[in-house]
Parts: sequence; C-alpha cells; structure tokens
Amino acid sequence: MKNNIVELPPEYEEMLDKLESQITELFSEIHYYQALVTEKENTIIRLTTENRYLKAQIQDLPQQISPPPTPPQQISPPPPLPKQKSQPSYPSQESYTPPPPPPPLPPKQEYPPSYPSRESNTPPLQPQYTEPTLTPSEDTRINKRVCPECGAMGFAIKEVDDKSRIISYTPQRIYAKKKSCTKCRYEW
Repeated sequence: MKNNIVELPPEYEEMLDKLESQITELFSEIHYYQALVTEKENTIIRLTTENRYLKAQIQDLPQQISPPPTPPQQISPPPPLPKQKSQPSYPSQESYTPPPPPPPLPPKQEYPPSYPSRESNTPPLQPQYTEPTLTPSEDTRINKRVCPECGAMGFAIKEVDDKSRIISYTPQRIYAKKKSCTKCRYEW
C-alpha cells in the first residue's frame, strides 16, 4: 500500500506502520479464533458420536439383563432388643464409681485372760458413705442451664440483665437476671 504512494510526510508513515501492525495482529487473532472454533466443532462432533454410541449401548442393556429366576427371599426383621433403662448422661456430671471394698480382716485371735482385749481400743467400723443418686428433676444444679425451647445446655445459656424488672435503685440500679439461649434466642 505504501509502495504506491510517493513522498508521504513522516507522520503519515508512522501512522501507516502502526495501522499495518494492528492489522497483522487482528489477522493473527482471527486465525486463533478460527482455530478455536474448529477445535470446538471437532469436540462437538466427537461428543455427539459418543452420545450415539452410549445410547445404543443403553438400548442393548435391557435386552441383555434378564430378571432373576427366583424371587428374592424376604428377610425377617431381627427380634426386638429388650429395653434397658439407662440413666441419662449429663456432660457436666462425672459418673460416680464406688471405691473398691476393703481387704478382709484377719480372723480374730483368742487371747489368754492375762492380756487385755484389743477390741476395746479399736473404734467400731463405720459404714461407707454412698452418694445418693439424684434424678435430673431433683437436682436443681442440672436444670439450671437447660433451654426449655430447644434443650441446649451448659454454656449455650447466658444470664442477662432483665431491664424490665428493677430490684434496687440505690446505690446503683440492680436488675433482675433472665436467661437466654444463644442457639435459639429464647429468653425466660
């Protein structure tokens, strides 16, 4: 193009060079996109042939599979397990295990009458203390932090000031406490 034009000003020559370089870049982009399009078309053709092949295989499958000759045996349900009463477990309460029984005492020895009796010096054995077991309704410590709405326990329950009930005005305001569940936002 610029060979046909004689004596151009230098500004036009620079512009022509820039435009020619842009044209070559655009042609290279066009070739790149055309290659992408042909690749996509080849992928579409390959996938459609695979799809046809798989559909043909699926149509052949019902003919190849035959039903089992005998009906399956019905499995009888297992017998119900006996219900065992288990005490509910609470995460904040450790289970109590009684200490092992003391070793048996040696048999009593008969002393001659000249020796004083040892039994008078020993204190009588006291029965071992066993901790009474409390049900959750009897033990107020357990029910103290349980949400009545969702059943959340422990640290999910927060104590908050109840601004609607004032206990004392002096020396500063003291409010009653209410509990709130951080999981379901229930307050009581």
